[in-house]
Amino acid sequence: MIKYIEESARLLSFLDDKADPFACRIASLLRSYPPKYSFVDYWLISDGGTETGAVARNGMSFTLFLMDGSDSEEVSSFLKVAGAREVLCDGGCALDLPGYATTEGRVFFRDKPIELRAYHVLTSPDLRSAYSLLGLCEGEGFALPPFEDFYPDMNHRLRHKTSRLVGIDKDGELAAVVMTVAESGRSAVLGAAACAPKFRRQGLGSAAVGAITNELLSEGRRVYLHRAEHANELFYQSLGFSECGAWREYRKQQVII
Repeated sequence: MIKYIEESARLLSFLDDKADPFACRIASLLRSYPPKYSFVDYWLISDGGTETGAVARNGMSFTLFLMDGSDSEEVSSFLKVAGAREVLCDGGCALDLPGYATTEGRVFFRDKPIELRAYHVLTSPDLRSAYSLLGLCEGEGFALPPFEDFYPDMNHRLRHKTSRLVGIDKDGELAAVVMTVAESGRSAVLGAAACAPKFRRQGLGSAAVGAITNELLSEGRRVYLHRAEHANELFYQSLGFSECGAWREYRKQQVII
């Protein structure tokens, strides 16, 4: 059964104790934008009274968290009826979505602190400067929205403590930056990390990732990241991140008549 959720508390109580990047994404979105916002919706999946998953809609993009016992056929039918344009889920989810192309990648995690040298860490870097740096790492698996969309959304998430930015200052400039795209009770998901070209090969990108990871771990969160196939693999492995699974995105293809 897939049941629409109007009150946040029940779904949050189900999601917050899950150390899982997809549960984290849904819980984080729910804290940022509860059901009163018209562009989001949330559903709880159950089987015989046992909760087995959750679904979130943000615009026409959907995120799934499915546990053992979830009915993938029911979920697939639901997504088709809902008109999902994009669906993000665990790589092990076998959805029946004809007409959708798929992109896949790996999920990495870190649950122990990273040893760091001393750097000037910025916990509230300027958003416009951070946006410019993050734009340097756009590619498969990561695309920045226009700044006029990024700025109010990021401000909103920062106020609700469901996202954060950490930067490294070098000679008075923002040299490197990293952000979380989701935070929940037990988990956090890193988004993009970027370093200005003139400051590369000085360990500053690693310092930014290490600083935000250690901060999150000190709060009792496990840190995840979604990496496109073969992208930045050695960088994250050098920081002690280990592969723990896969992600898959379904994207509906346009029909040209």
